Amino acid sequence: MNILGEIFGDRLREEIREKLGASYSPNAGASGSDALNNVGYIIGQSIGKPEDLELLLKTMRDLADKLATEGATADELDRALKPTLGQLEKSLRDNSYWLNTVMSQCQSDPKRLDLARGRDADYRSITLKEINSLAKKYLTGENAILITIKPAN
Repeated sequence: MNILGEIFGDRLREEIREKLGASYSPNAGASGSDALNNVGYIIGQSIGKPEDLELLLKTMRDLADKLATEGATADELDRALKPTLGQLEKSLRDNSYWLNTVMSQCQSDPKRLDLARGRDADYRSITLKEINSLAKKYLTGENAILITIKPAN
C-alpha cells in the first residue's frame, strides 16, 4: 500500500503541480492500523486556493480512478520502489528505526521482529500485478471520501 501511495503521489505532483500549477505540494500516502488487520487508507491531499478546491478534488479523484482502472506502469513502480529500498537500507543502520519502531514495541507485539526481518525482502518482491490489483480494489471513484477545509471568510 505504501508503494501504491507513492505512485499516486507522483501522479498528483505531475498533474496538480506541474501541469495545472494549482498547488505546490500535493502528496499522497498510505496508513494502516497496527491493531486491526486489513484496516487503513490511502490519502491524497493538497493545499490550494478556495476557488481551486473543486478542481483539486476532481483531479485527485480522477487520477485515483484512472490508476484503479488503467493501472500503474513498470516505470512508475520502479520510480516508487528504488527510493523506498534506499531508505529501508539506510534505516537498518539507524538506531532510531531499531529503537523506536522495532524494539520499543516488540514485547507487546512480537510479530514486529519478524516484520523487521522480512521487510526488505517483502518490498523487493512487490510486483506490478500486485500494485495494480490494490489500485483496482481501493482507488476507484466510489471509494473516495472527499473532504475540504475552507477558511470561515
